[in-house]
Amino acid sequence: MKMMKKVLSGAAIAGLFLSMNAFAADHTVTAQGLKYTPLVVKVAPGDSVSWTNMSTHNVEMIDNLIPEGTEAFKSDMSQDVTHTFDKEGIYIYKCTPHIGAGMGGAVIVGNPTNLDAIKAQDVSGGIGRIVKKAIKEAESM
Repeated sequence: MKMMKKVLSGAAIAGLFLSMNAFAADHTVTAQGLKYTPLVVKVAPGDSVSWTNMSTHNVEMIDNLIPEGTEAFKSDMSQDVTHTFDKEGIYIYKCTPHIGAGMGGAVIVGNPTNLDAIKAQDVSGGIGRIVKKAIKEAESM
């Protein structure tokens, strides 16, 4: 009987983890010319974002513009890529070769827990434009 309880308990826990993944969604950001569409995407923790049409682009998270304690993600050039976001907060990213043209975007995962830290950063140019749009979206939540 004890063995049966352990098996059922293990099955219930496994089912919980599987059901959490079953509710995860995949969101798509498309590179179009020198911009990402949409510029800001809002997702839930556990959701994935796929960047497509990446013929001459990449995705590089920017240090100090992602949640504290999060490792900055950087994709390979010219490769469609999918990344799963587990930690809440705002993630600002750029296309490394095209940031001079303002190519970048933002992912807001759940609650924008690092909004004050993002606001405190001194950013300008293409990154500044992206940060301003991300802040506006986060404040409207």
